[in-house]
Amino acid sequence: MGVPHFFAGAPEPGQTVVLSAEDAHHAMRSLRLRPGDRFTSSDGQGGLATCRVVRASGLLLEGEVEERIDEARPRPILRVLLSPPKGDRLAWAIQKLVEVGADEIVLVEAGRSVRRWKGDRAGRAKERLGVVGREAAKQARRRFLAEVSGPAPWDQALEDAVDSGPAVVLWERADRGLLDALPSERPEILALAVGPEGGISEEDAVAAGDRGALLASLGPNILRTETAAVAAAAVALARYGRLG
Repeated sequence: MGVPHFFAGAPEPGQTVVLSAEDAHHAMRSLRLRPGDRFTSSDGQGGLATCRVVRASGLLLEGEVEERIDEARPRPILRVLLSPPKGDRLAWAIQKLVEVGADEIVLVEAGRSVRRWKGDRAGRAKERLGVVGREAAKQARRRFLAEVSGPAPWDQALEDAVDSGPAVVLWERADRGLLDALPSERPEILALAVGPEGGISEEDAVAAGDRGALLASLGPNILRTETAAVAAAAVALARYGRLG
């Protein structure tokens, strides 16, 4: 097991990192960190500090930075456009997408979307899902935090994705598989769009193709929205060497 990982900044060697009260409680009560133990802390932007605990008392855990390194953000940046499934399956999808390496997750409202938020509910939901993503990044010991945004209209999100780089829309009736649809050259940004539980309508699929998106299938099996998102993300990340 590796050393515990947190997102509490990554200052220069000799400086200190102080965990939040919640993280400190977890570090001392569950992980049993004590003075002399080590942990890592990231700034969420590629900076990683290796720290030695110098103080652990109450809800305060302080570490001294022994080493700091920077990592360039891996390419391609993976953006997943996800039509939210019902219930806890959305949180599960966010968690697993972050764990495998997705960099951006955009919640979208497609024609057949069954879950929609309005007003304050959208803000609260995004905040909660951001916490889910942050905890998943800690668990996976990622150096970069994934961004969770939206909800955004399907057309707008897809247009933004196509403008940024290759965009692949997963559609069960596409005539080629995802591996065949992915660009042979490593792009800077790659978007994967996953439709709602009822599937992407033919109208939405055709419109996506007209905008410049690539249509691709994950095979004959009909997957749940969250399963398709994680499976597609893993395929794409492996294709460009981001999964080893």
